[in-house]
Amino acid sequence: MRRVLLTPRWIALHALTVAVVVGFVALGWWQLGVYREGESRQDVRDRPAVPISDLVEPGGDLGPGTDRAVVATGSYLDDGRLTVPARVHEGILGSYVVGALRTSDGGLLTVLRGWVDDQNEPAGDVPGGTVTVAGHLLSPETQADTTASDPDRPAGEIEFVAAESVAATTGLAADQFYPGYLLLESEEPAPATSPERLDIGVVDPIGDVSPWQNLSYWAQWWVFAGAAVVFWFSFVRAGVRRNSRPVTSATRDEVRSA
Repeated sequence: MRRVLLTPRWIALHALTVAVVVGFVALGWWQLGVYREGESRQDVRDRPAVPISDLVEPGGDLGPGTDRAVVATGSYLDDGRLTVPARVHEGILGSYVVGALRTSDGGLLTVLRGWVDDQNEPAGDVPGGTVTVAGHLLSPETQADTTASDPDRPAGEIEFVAAESVAATTGLAADQFYPGYLLLESEEPAPATSPERLDIGVVDPIGDVSPWQNLSYWAQWWVFAGAAVVFWFSFVRAGVRRNSRPVTSATRDEVRSA
């Protein structure tokens, strides 16, 4: 009677069960990977700050510098104040303020200094003299992050936060810039006025790294996979039992009349 399990209808059920189980197990591994990646990135962000030159070099790859807390000393270029229009902060439309810092080793660093609701307000002006900046080194934005595309963009505006945008606007060579950009947390000496600081969790969120929530999602998918196996087994057992029942006279009458 078990030959009935090899009929096209049952083979389709077996194949569907295998596909569902494999899919649920894969989703469980994916959810576990999301948790591990988020936890790993958070661990990197929590490490003590180091000089930027210890991690990356101008014109190089961001690599291990991604998400790291870094410090750099230098001075902002006179034309280093740039704005990125149409950026929302706490529900208000304004602009990001970006500065180009010439570091003590000669490299250039793109610094996202904060946000202003009016791109012309003095709080966005870069401070003069030598400053030490501290923050996290993040991956550059791309063209896809542009929020206000304008072919006739006025001077002093860039489309997205990246060394290539700053280089194109200022006429500087892109290979002079450190990779990525610094999300500013502090400047020393502190300027009299400054743009509103941006939280790294808002600018570049890494998702919820709560172990209980993420691991519960991971376990949930595997429970679903186990449930699919249980349902398959129940169907198979019921099918085998149904086809293994002894043929009674009533059954023979049903067959003859069919």
